[in-house]
This record gives sequence, structure tokens and C-alpha cells, in this order.
Amino acid sequence: MRTVIVTGVSRGLGAALFEQVIAAGDRIVGIGRSFTGAQDDLALQEPARVALLTANLSDPSTLPTPEALRETFAPDGEVVLIHNAGTVTPVAPVGALPADEVATSITVNLTAPILLTNAFLAAAAGRAARVLFVSSGAAGRTIENWSAYSTAKRGGEFFMEILAAENAHREPPLTVASVNPGVMDTDMQAALRDAEFPAKSRYVGLHERGELPDPATVAERIIREHLLTSSPQI
Repeated sequence: MRTVIVTGVSRGLGAALFEQVIAAGDRIVGIGRSFTGAQDDLALQEPARVALLTANLSDPSTLPTPEALRETFAPDGEVVLIHNAGTVTPVAPVGALPADEVATSITVNLTAPILLTNAFLAAAAGRAARVLFVSSGAAGRTIENWSAYSTAKRGGEFFMEILAAENAHREPPLTVASVNPGVMDTDMQAALRDAEFPAKSRYVGLHERGELPDPATVAERIIREHLLTSSPQI
């Protein structure tokens, strides 16, 4: 049985990924500050299929150790880590960025994925493995007032490139990919519509015209393209 670890599963894309993994028959391990009542119930009812690890990605000291991750793995099969959790705040021009929010943004969007990948790779020794980093189009283009989020996502993509290069000849193989899910109807999009930045009208328009995809549709595509096929490395 494959084991799939997903961060930030209580809502949005993470909750949708949780459901897709369950539907695919894999073992799901959720990591986050909180979980839905249904997720808690599943972890109690089906411990062989569902495990939940409480951690605050803005506090690296709470992240699971390699040993804790290894204990959640199914006895055999591929192990997968999906970095889904993220925060778009602060949305403000440089010079008006709240220092504490910048620190949280970089920690959640970049530092935590680096540290969690480090622990995961140690735990996954001797197992075929995959690491997926849920990135953003903001990693590759300039969006004013998104400096912290865009910088962290770009850094995360570069980290994944280095990870892939270091493990190009790993046996069993490690597959690494950065995934741009595109815009979708989530709380993050709602937060952006309440923020102030020059490109705001585009996101408001997508919402008003009903053009934001459902997270379930995006999650299905990510699972289909990156877990149900042999995805090439970066």
C-alpha cells in the first residue's frame, strides 16, 4: 500500500487531496494544526488507512522527526510527500510588510517544506519515494504586493530542483516535481479578494464570473498526473 503524506488537509486543496488519496485506496497521513471532524473519525475507525500528525508549520520545532514519519508508513510500497500547506499573507508593498507576517510566510511556505523534506528523505531510505511541492504561478512572474509569498514559492521550486539533482541516480528512485495548481475557489482566493494589490481585479473577476475551479477538480488532476503515472523528475 502506498503512503501519501499531505500537509494542510483541513480545508481547500488539502482537504480535496485527502479525499482523492482515500478514494485511490492509498494510506493517507495528514499533517497540520487541525483536522475536520470527518478526518478525525476516519483516523479512529481506519488506523491502517488514515493517520493524523498535529504540527504547526510556522513552528519548525513541532514538525515530525524522521522516526515519527517512518512510523506512519505502510509496511511496504512507495511513500509520497505532498507539500500543500501555504499562506499568501502578507499582501502589501515592501516598506509596509508586517515583520511577523513575513517571518510566518517564509517559514510556512519555504522553511517547513525544506525541513519536512529533509526528515522525509531520511525516513524513506530504502523505499521508492516522491516529493510534490504545490507551488504557484506567482513563483515565475512578478505580482506586486505578493513579495513574501512569491519569493518563498520560487525558493521552494529551486529547492526541489536541487533535491532532484542530488537524487537523480537514487535507488529505489525518488521522483520530484513542483506543481502549479492554478487559481481555484479556496479561502486563499477569498483572502486575496479582500486584500489590496494592483492585479486584484483579475481575481475578483474570476470569482464573479464563476470561473474558479473547485478544489476537488484540481486535486483529481494532481493525483492523476503525479501519483497515478510515472511522472518524470524535474
